[in-house]
Parts: sequence; structure tokens; C-alpha cells
Amino acid sequence: MRLEYAPLCRLMLPLLLAACASAPRPPATGDGAADAMPAREAAADVARSDDAARERDAERRLQQAMQWAQPRGGQLARARSQLEAFLALDDEAARTLHPYARALLDQVMERQRLDAANSRLTQQLERSAQQLKDSQARAEELQRKLDALADIERSLPGSRPAVRGVPR
Repeated sequence: MRLEYAPLCRLMLPLLLAACASAPRPPATGDGAADAMPAREAAADVARSDDAARERDAERRLQQAMQWAQPRGGQLARARSQLEAFLALDDEAARTLHPYARALLDQVMERQRLDAANSRLTQQLERSAQQLKDSQARAEELQRKLDALADIERSLPGSRPAVRGVPR
């Protein structure tokens, strides 16, 4: 059903646009104040729409940084650079969001610090685990050698039983 209207819309759209472009303008009254008023209103509308666009852009940048800062699969370096760039902006729309950006930047920096500490501790733990395995293997080897020496001592002819402790 929708496909039937598509060709009609394609034909009507250029006609409507042409009609809007050729609409007659209201006659000038000759009064400069009356003609200037719509121009001022138009300028104010443009300024408001520019402000709204800047505000949306600032909010979009902050939201993008928040997405990059997500705990799972986040890109903390990108979030940090985005937030630092955002805090460097000096327009009014960005300044209103600066406290939120600073708080988020503090969190991102803290997470980066904790991630670095976690990596260092993980590496240290892996080294310690390897050292423990090496020490256990060395202790087992030394114990086998001691047992072998004790067996040799026992097998010697005329040997006295080994006295443990301090001889008197």
C-alpha cells in the first residue's frame, strides 16, 4: 500500500517546493521599524537554533565520552581525550556541562590508574607463582638427594646409626 504513494510523493514534492519558493512576499510598508522587527525575530530564531545546536553537540560529545568510558569494553584513552577536549571548549553550552565532564574525567583517570596497578600486580603475581614452582621443584630435588645420601649411609658396612642432635 505504501509503495503506491511513493511515485505520487516524488511528483508532488518538487511542485510543493516550487510553490513555496514562488510565494509572494508581503508588501513593504515603508516603515523601517515594522520591517526590522521580523528581521530581528528571524535573527533571534537563528541565534536560538544555533544555541540549541551547540547544546545538542555538547551533550552528544559528553554522551559519546560516557559510552567510551563504559566498564565493559570501554575505551578509556578515547574517553579521556574526548573529555579533556570537551573541557577545553569555552562556549556556554559546554560550560554548563563542565562539572559533569570533570567528574567523569576523574572517574576515567582513576580507572586508568587502577587498571595500571592491576596489570602490575598481575605480572608480579605471575612472577611469584613461577618462583614458587621453581622453589618447590628445587626443594623436591634437594629432598631426593638427602634421601639418597641417607640410603647410602645406611648401606655402608659397620656404620653407626646416625645420631640426631648435638653430640655429647
